[in-house]
Amino acid sequence: MCGEGSLSVIETTIDPRAVVDPKASIAEGATISPYAIIGPDVEIGAGTWVGPHVVINGPCRIGKDNKFYQFSSIGEDPQDKKYKGEPTLLEIGDRNVIREYCTFNRGTVQDKGTTKIGDDNWIMAYVHIAHDCEVGNNTIFANNATLAGHVTIEDYAILGGACLIHQFCVVGVHSFVGMGSAIAK
Repeated sequence: MCGEGSLSVIETTIDPRAVVDPKASIAEGATISPYAIIGPDVEIGAGTWVGPHVVINGPCRIGKDNKFYQFSSIGEDPQDKKYKGEPTLLEIGDRNVIREYCTFNRGTVQDKGTTKIGDDNWIMAYVHIAHDCEVGNNTIFANNATLAGHVTIEDYAILGGACLIHQFCVVGVHSFVGMGSAIAK
């Protein structure tokens, strides 16, 4: 407990079994769990927890107070045959919960070059967010929801389990996509 005149210290915790590239930037108060791998050009904000066996590659910018559960692959190369190693980006905002086995890819130069995920999203297990997608704020993605490239999900949208969203589709503000749905346009 901090009394008058005392200092509150928030420490960064990096488990010695984690692998963190020296070119990564980990803010004070972040936690990197055992066997996590953090690559170069990754920025992780204060208070973010990276669970065991999570892999985060860059360039990737992650805000504060996020939670990444085990076995997720974040910021990997886009799954696009046109991708030839160009520098692209994944940006993740603040206070997101990303559950087990999620995959988020960076953008491509054929589009904006950036995949963006906003703030306060609840993203459940096995969700895939492909290259050049934009996810707003306060969304919910149930297990196995899948976004192809160039998809936009606006604020407060809810995606049911195992739904599929085709390339270049937009799911509007406060929309609800039922489980097992395939959105093609």
